[in-house]
Amino acid sequence: MKRRDFIKYGASSLFATPLILNGYPKLYADNHASRIVSVFDQFATKLQVQEGKTSNYDGVIVDKILSWDMTNLRIARMVDTAVMKITNTSSVGKAWESLFPSGHPNMNTKIGIKLNFSYGDWKGDEENDWSKIYCPFGPKAAVTNAIIAGLCQMMDGTFPIENITLVERMYSVGLRKYYPLIQGYRPVNENEQGLFKDNTPGTFGAHWIYATNPLELPPEAPSFIAAPDFPEQYQAPQRIYAAIYKNDFLINYAIGKDHRAAGITGVMKNNYGCTDNPFGTHGSTEWRTDNSPYAGTRLCVPVFYKNVNQHAPYILNILDTLAGVYQGGPLSGKVFHANTIAVSKDPVALDAYLLNMINNARKQRGLSELRTNEGRTPDRHPNASFLRIASENHELGSLSQDNIQSFDLSSGSLEYTVPTLQNSQSLLSEVRKTSNSYQVQVLLDHSKRTHTIESRIENMRGKVIRSYPTLSTISSQTTLEWDHRNDDNTIAKEGVYIWYITVDGILHNCTINDFYSV
Repeated sequence: MKRRDFIKYGASSLFATPLILNGYPKLYADNHASRIVSVFDQFATKLQVQEGKTSNYDGVIVDKILSWDMTNLRIARMVDTAVMKITNTSSVGKAWESLFPSGHPNMNTKIGIKLNFSYGDWKGDEENDWSKIYCPFGPKAAVTNAIIAGLCQMMDGTFPIENITLVERMYSVGLRKYYPLIQGYRPVNENEQGLFKDNTPGTFGAHWIYATNPLELPPEAPSFIAAPDFPEQYQAPQRIYAAIYKNDFLINYAIGKDHRAAGITGVMKNNYGCTDNPFGTHGSTEWRTDNSPYAGTRLCVPVFYKNVNQHAPYILNILDTLAGVYQGGPLSGKVFHANTIAVSKDPVALDAYLLNMINNARKQRGLSELRTNEGRTPDRHPNASFLRIASENHELGSLSQDNIQSFDLSSGSLEYTVPTLQNSQSLLSEVRKTSNSYQVQVLLDHSKRTHTIESRIENMRGKVIRSYPTLSTISSQTTLEWDHRNDDNTIAKEGVYIWYITVDGILHNCTINDFYSV
């Protein structure tokens, strides 16, 4: 069967095995034509780039990142605003609650946040060493911390933070194993079962899926066929990882980039990290040819989204275009800077929004615009035909861009208020380097209750190099400082450090990066 014939088949032909549903198969169907909420803040991040000297595998000269700066509290306000506006709810906790079906959330509801660490050219991105410097088009702890803080405000602030888990398929060897740490996430070491999974009490979980460990795919793992109407060797059977389907619900956190096979990658393509055989849909190099025998990502992306969503429904899609890639993606390329976070329950509409954003960046630079029809653009970039296929053949959403609400928070002050709820709430700022120290702000609620703050700093090997006495305060804000010295008062070596801060029993962390001034 030729690839162009594959799109004629309806969604009913795409399931080779019965679906084992969790009781909410209708949840995603109600999201069709959900509106898009777009939130912009000019001062959320700052980016400086210049054209580099190295080309990636696709022959695109990679942009060199000169500096990248984020203001966590502005980003948190963007996320909060987006969730409140999409739900028409005036408080963050109630807004998140309203996204769940009846009976949820409760004290046992398990929520996974799907990330995407797919960046860093296999050729070796000589312009940017992401094992040492921050990637502007990678997942950001500032965004996920805001999501987690909002979820913890559910049920009057009593929702257990341990019920939330960050999930992503990761390469846990080589330089890529450092990517999460550089992006602000705590180290996740291999446990006694050979899993890169951390369920430390008092904080959210993190599970970096290690594909070669059979425990990631138990015998009961749901399976599906990505391309059942193709010859057997090209049908691309898939199994969904336990780290995905064992959640009751998922939050889809994606980064906006162009894609060398699918046209673009956003919230729908993010599902490719949820299964064991994504390469089976396109082969290792065959996807580069127009006559590939494989179904291809453009035809299989909707199948992935539909199947994953059937086993662990997405309550919300979050698109991060604080910075993204408009040419050469998804692993590296030319970077655009939009300072925007957009959300929708409709994955097709949100990815169509991303398509327009990428096209605006491409048009400004004299590149051809990407379409939703088959084939390629005049400059040979693949179109994003999966969007049309997802809408017309799978009815996963609408391509319409007629229902977008946009909000500009640039004129607002930096003030961020942590709500007073039954349980204590807290949030960290970014780490700031002064002339002789590093500082981080701890934001607390205005309850006037006594807050207890404990903190320590560890190196990448997990050794505590600086510990601090317990601090008690009734203030709504306090600043912690590290003078770059060890407990023995010697200057710490250049490197990457993790600052662990426990506030009223809830563990936070942030990364101190000495290698680069971003």
